[in-house]
Amino acid sequence: MAEGNLDDLRARTEDAQRKLSFSPDDETIATAKGLVEELRNARDFPMMGRLAEAVSRIDPKDPKNRRLYAQYLIEDGKATAAADVLKALTRRLPKVHPEHAEATGLLGRVYKQIFFDARDKTSIRAREALKQAIASYREPFEASLTNTWHGVNLVALISRTRRLGLRVAPDLVPAAVAKTVVAALEAQPALARDEWYLPTLAEAQLGLGNYDAVERTIRQYAAADDANPFLIASTLRQFTQVWDLENESERGAGIVAALRARLLSLPGGRIDMKPDELRQAREVAPAEGQLEAILGQHGARTYRWWKQGLDRALSVAAVRQRLGDRIGSGFLVRGAEIGFEPGNELFVMTNFHVVNQAGASEGIPPDRVEVVFEAAHEPRPYLVDRIVWSSPPDRHDATVLRLQDPIAGIEPLPIARGLPVVEPSAVVYIIGHPGGHDLAFSCQDNELLDHEGPPGGKRQIPGVSRVHYRAPTEGGSSGSPVFNADLWEVIALHHKGGKTGLQKLNDRLGTYPANEGISIQSIRDAVKDDRTAARS
Repeated sequence: MAEGNLDDLRARTEDAQRKLSFSPDDETIATAKGLVEELRNARDFPMMGRLAEAVSRIDPKDPKNRRLYAQYLIEDGKATAAADVLKALTRRLPKVHPEHAEATGLLGRVYKQIFFDARDKTSIRAREALKQAIASYREPFEASLTNTWHGVNLVALISRTRRLGLRVAPDLVPAAVAKTVVAALEAQPALARDEWYLPTLAEAQLGLGNYDAVERTIRQYAAADDANPFLIASTLRQFTQVWDLENESERGAGIVAALRARLLSLPGGRIDMKPDELRQAREVAPAEGQLEAILGQHGARTYRWWKQGLDRALSVAAVRQRLGDRIGSGFLVRGAEIGFEPGNELFVMTNFHVVNQAGASEGIPPDRVEVVFEAAHEPRPYLVDRIVWSSPPDRHDATVLRLQDPIAGIEPLPIARGLPVVEPSAVVYIIGHPGGHDLAFSCQDNELLDHEGPPGGKRQIPGVSRVHYRAPTEGGSSGSPVFNADLWEVIALHHKGGKTGLQKLNDRLGTYPANEGISIQSIRDAVKDDRTAARS
């Protein structure tokens, strides 16, 4: 979905929520229900959840809206809450109701997620969740072969249980079920095929081991100009979590790499990777022929861009309390790039509100901090020698750290010489540790909204140039680098998010939900000015 369409969708959603708060008519309610599904397809889950909640307060028994609300809960990590909603829904609906099969299958997704979230896949709880997932998919598929997405999930789970050596549903043969799913899909009239037809067919073909067919099918929906990020993300989740495709074969790893590259290139695309997954992904080198087979003529270029982003992630650090929790992010920079001379020394930049000398503004002192580059091949904690420069939250909200030991094997991030032009297609990227999650990197696209840099910027804080971008990040992203879209160069230090609305820049009236970063150029200028003043 293009950025302009995303803006239109969000505007229509806000309008629908306003109308729902009064005495909405049937047309308004129907419009809102349709928007919930549109938001899901655009992967705007927070807004989807809010609208589904608003609809539920007016029409609490609408089965499709309740099912979509449960899907939001799953995406938001609330699997057991989703299970409660879905169980109540399946008890209420007759089995012949089409939403009964949808809700039952989504309940399978809940149990599947619980199984794959379990560290010990052989534990009693994990195996019970797996059994319930298989049963939830099996019932609708055996009741009607038209429930093909249930069938393909059944294929995936049975295949995984066989590889894990677990004895679950021993009467089912994965290839036989996959063959049945493919036949049922191909029997559908062309006009009856919905948006899930191709992703389901691709996964069923994987169950038959037909990689050529898998790649041809993926291309039909992943390489399209109007590609749906929700469909690609769903395929990617299945291929990585359930099929473990990266570890099955080089060709399987290439398919995953192509899907990740394509997903992140789309508005709303987001990739969450653990450090070991990131290290593995950097070692994958799909052949250009495979990339073109999956992503079309621009496949190789899209992958090279994604690979550069993976390389940049090596230089992003977790800032942690010593022997404790993660409190923010930081990134490696060369001294000359931020105004220090001599310029070859490497420093770590983060926010003042994360680390500062007095432990003010919810930050902690440097002697209580450790810095870990978790994506490195041999991650280790670095202790801080001292703070070499800082600026408080009401200015640059920045701290530059000198580490006690020299850093080897990690390259500093390149600094952009200017800010991107603000235009409808302009986006920026963030790599960091959203929410302070353990062992997770996140790359997420953000529409560039505005900035106070040249040529037309009007700085409200002397010496400080702010940058605003879409999609408020989770807490814990503080100190992350903000990159331009084409070269993965740092343009700003992520500073804060405004879920309830930030004041617009450059004398524009009103507020909007946005992130705020501080231009790295304005930080560099401040460092130079302070060092010049100190010498005079």
